[in-house]
Amino acid sequence: MLILLTLCEIFLASFPSITLAQETRLYVNPPSITGLEIDDTFQINITVSDVIDLYAWQFSLFYRNDILNATSIIEGPFLKTHPDTNNTIFGDYIFTDTYNATHGLILAASTLSGVQGGVSGNGTLATITFKVKGQRDCLLTLRETKLVDSAEPFGNLIPHTTTDGIVHGALHDVAIINTETSKTVTNDTTVYINVTIENQGQAAETFNVTAYYNSTPIETKTVTNLLEGTSTTITFTWDTTPVPKGNYTITTTASTILGETDTTDNTYIDGWVVETILGDVTGNYKVDILDIATIAKAYGTFPGHPKWNPNADLDNSNIIDILDIAKAARNYGQET
Repeated sequence: MLILLTLCEIFLASFPSITLAQETRLYVNPPSITGLEIDDTFQINITVSDVIDLYAWQFSLFYRNDILNATSIIEGPFLKTHPDTNNTIFGDYIFTDTYNATHGLILAASTLSGVQGGVSGNGTLATITFKVKGQRDCLLTLRETKLVDSAEPFGNLIPHTTTDGIVHGALHDVAIINTETSKTVTNDTTVYINVTIENQGQAAETFNVTAYYNSTPIETKTVTNLLEGTSTTITFTWDTTPVPKGNYTITTTASTILGETDTTDNTYIDGWVVETILGDVTGNYKVDILDIATIAKAYGTFPGHPKWNPNADLDNSNIIDILDIAKAARNYGQET
């Protein structure tokens, strides 16, 4: 057994340990910038990570020329970390805000010269300065990227992934401006909750809105591509049949948009809804003569009628008739 264990140790020692190589990545850093105003300036870095033997690089960066102006680009320090103190670096940079009708272009490239081997690790290839022209979202899109190693024959490309950046120059702000319930007193039936949302920002937005009774979610709906300066009303359906008798606060909340800073108006509290016994339209948890009189006063009315009382419409038929009075009379005298 001792001989066998010794042979195993010798066998394993003859093989080097295996480590998984990291994937080389070229990316915009930071990946997201928010809170910019017109005429603000900011910088981004084009960064490489987990690269081995980098000798030369190239990238194109596209951006919206109605939102940003490129003002300068400088060589990053990464290639300059080459151990040969006599290394020479040749860089070439072109940037134009009028590459085409909609976009500007930065074309940058750099290479070592007259040295052996490349540079490995993580670092900044270039730093670019922009000035904000308009408050809109703007992608910083990497294209035509090339990373070249020093191996012979020269010109071998290093496989890598790229990650674009985004500038949130637009004002992002959604608000719930009103919530209305179809009933304030209900009896094991359906309540409709109409929620009006307004886009108070400067870009089209997609987000979720959730309605709650107390802290329990009723339903979540998605508002898609709500244009700036516009509003919309969505309707939630709440079946109160499984809900215990009680007084409930109705709250609606819009999810926070990326880059949104004013979130105080993303939540709207609409007061209360009472779940009670059938026939109780006053919300005092008993059916008495006041409930019968309240229904009788609204007899024959419908939505839009000056005497319409939605709490008295016990069967949600949009008309208050003898059936509503009969339902209440059947439970006359009952209380919780």
